[in-house]
Amino acid sequence: MKTSTLFLIGSLISSSLCAQNLCTEDSSLSENTSFEISFYGSSNNLIEVSHFNVTGTFNTADGRKAIIAQTNRDTTTTEKEKYYTIECNDAALLINNKNIIPAYVFEEFHNMDLNATSSSLSIPKELHVGQKLSNADYTIEIEVTPIKHRLHYFLTDRIVTSKETINTPAGTFECYLIESKTHMRPQNNNTGSVKQWFAEDIGLIKQVDYNLEGAITGINLLTDLKF
Repeated sequence: MKTSTLFLIGSLISSSLCAQNLCTEDSSLSENTSFEISFYGSSNNLIEVSHFNVTGTFNTADGRKAIIAQTNRDTTTTEKEKYYTIECNDAALLINNKNIIPAYVFEEFHNMDLNATSSSLSIPKELHVGQKLSNADYTIEIEVTPIKHRLHYFLTDRIVTSKETINTPAGTFECYLIESKTHMRPQNNNTGSVKQWFAEDIGLIKQVDYNLEGAITGINLLTDLKF
């Protein structure tokens, strides 16, 4: 079975959707928060829709953490629930979420069970244009029973390049655009670069992956948001 990703992650950072709510004093993130990420292929074909629900938030030693339940919906499989975390500490958001896994990965490994097993993705609490960010990587586990394969998705040379207004089915958002170079291990021809749009107090709004020739290989898009 295939399953999806803010802030990402994603997503990085996904993911990461609603992640930055954890860093505000009057956080609107609660057990009533839910969102939806849709994944589109290189031909703008809908590959997958994933639903995320906040199941709990609590304080930690240096910040707050949210538990996110994710279920997948497509036309060929049954829904399966998995859990991920988003944590805000004194300096950054730490995201372990599936919504920044590139859409082309789901397209290539159709009908297989995908899982973001580990992540070093972080987003500083304060963003500004021109800011350079630390590298990030995701381990993507692909299960073909009884064998598990692992892909490693790397984001390097990350930089905040602009502030833009993004329109989505979930609404209109003022976003910071973070651009990165990408590569996959084992090597994948679809990797090259990625653009990720993050809204303050919300998280990942949109992600577009490109190959080395500049062609779009996949899009992750926020298509629903409820508080």
